[in-house]
Amino acid sequence: MKQQPGTLATLFFAPLVASALATSLPSFGQEAPAWEPGYGVRFLQTASPLVNEKGLLEAVFTHRFNQAVNQAGGNDLFGLDSGANVGLGLSYVPLERLALEVYRGSSGGDYELAAKFAAMPATRERPVGVAVRAGMNWLTKYDIDRKAGVFGQVLVAATLGDRVTVAAAPTFTTNTPLFRNVFNVPLALQVKVGNGFFATGEYVFRSRDLDGSVGQWSFAVEKTVYHHRFSVWVGNSAATTVDQITGGDYGGGVTESNLRLGFNIVRQFEIGGP
Repeated sequence: MKQQPGTLATLFFAPLVASALATSLPSFGQEAPAWEPGYGVRFLQTASPLVNEKGLLEAVFTHRFNQAVNQAGGNDLFGLDSGANVGLGLSYVPLERLALEVYRGSSGGDYELAAKFAAMPATRERPVGVAVRAGMNWLTKYDIDRKAGVFGQVLVAATLGDRVTVAAAPTFTTNTPLFRNVFNVPLALQVKVGNGFFATGEYVFRSRDLDGSVGQWSFAVEKTVYHHRFSVWVGNSAATTVDQITGGDYGGGVTESNLRLGFNIVRQFEIGGP
């Protein structure tokens, strides 16, 4: 079945209060040259056009609680007592502009292997970044006929006034838990709100092939310090892999917009030089 992106919807960002992490260290990112776009190699779930410096190894830990806040209530600590889609990933840059990535989401035992090439890195003089990303997903836990598929993405981000970044990631994948040959266009918006603090939102269009499907939205307050990024997340879908995001069929289908909680933790390690 082929899926097309839905009609453009207005993205509303919910307010979220995050505890400040006191530090005087600079925020991390790509210096290209002596300028940082503010975003990392991914926004919240969706990859960005940024490729780290050569020799950097980046680890990411994502956590998305499955139970909605309103369904859990205080007795279940607003969903924090529920099960979660837990993701672990690594990204390494062996060559300038080229990143090799591996990620696993616990939902479906979904492995994602990818390579990303920064075709046009963003600079202060030209704050537009373009990259291409291709790879495969392998759903090892689901009892489905076709467990593996390949995907391709064009990643574009433009930063306005060193403060606001808008991004899009046109994506095609050959396999999702419920569909085949799916196209969608995840969108992202990031606003710098303070020294190392960012407000970031994402939106993914609903599936026209899934009854009751709604758009996937998420929002986070992020804090960056040297070689670290921490995000406190809210959203209506716990999907974190390309196949389950693009198809809108995480957990059998994203059909409601109730709040769920989560977080991202990113850490970089310098293991090789230029």
